Amino acid sequence: MVETSETIIQRLTRLEEAVEDITLRLSWIVNELETDSFRNRKQDAEVARKILEKMGISGEPIPAEELQARMVRNGIPPEGNEFSRAIIEEREK
Repeated sequence: MVETSETIIQRLTRLEEAVEDITLRLSWIVNELETDSFRNRKQDAEVARKILEKMGISGEPIPAEELQARMVRNGIPPEGNEFSRAIIEEREK
């Protein structure tokens, strides 16, 4: 398939919209995490599971280090990604 500037622009627009949607969803999660609903680890895990379920995300979580390794293998350096930088900043607090 030959890419034209028009198709590249369309794909980029769809990608930007997807990133915006993910950013909004992550903001919602952060707001939920900052509420008083998180009282203990067991309850935290259940609330987090429900949040992810509402977002249509399933499966077992993986350690952050493994996620970053996967990102690097797929050409996404963690230090160059806004979301990853935010994770790193939160860990350093």
